[in-house]
Amino acid sequence: MMKKQLPVWSGQDVLRDKIDHQKSVWISVYMNRNRVWPTGPLGVWKRFRFYLRIIQKSSFFDNLMTFCVLLNTIVLGLDHAGMTAEMAEILTIANSYFTYIFIVEMAVKITAIGFGKYSADKMNHLDGGVVMLSIFELAMDEALSGSQNVNLSAFKTLRMLRTFRVFRIARLLKALKSMQTII
Repeated sequence: MMKKQLPVWSGQDVLRDKIDHQKSVWISVYMNRNRVWPTGPLGVWKRFRFYLRIIQKSSFFDNLMTFCVLLNTIVLGLDHAGMTAEMAEILTIANSYFTYIFIVEMAVKITAIGFGKYSADKMNHLDGGVVMLSIFELAMDEALSGSQNVNLSAFKTLRMLRTFRVFRIARLLKALKSMQTII
């Protein structure tokens, strides 16, 4: 029976060599300061996730997504009865772009920290639910726009789903320290 081969990590060959105590202490300290990655595709994937995690946890990424939520809320607020057809088209396109941005944000978070840690955060439940509803809205809007016999109540239902995006404004409250104390 063949023995199962474990993945080979870079730096293992250094540790396998017989070295005296002084050198082994220096090597362990050096290895603690620098990350040691697996070789091959697993190492590439782990490095990708590591750097993606750095981006995802940065204040720039968080502020950019908060700004997108604010802009999306403004765009949702511009929707009103009696608006022109071109205004409605512009708002639909803007909502589609915001949906794509939030899909990318969700994918980045899940890839960077994993599904378990993503689902452990309660704010991600809200964000993920709104993104799923937005994807459903895009799919239904595409399906209904292609059919000739469009029921008016179906469009009203889609508009109602769009209002769930306003719940993302709760994310802005999370960012403001003074609002956290009030809540």
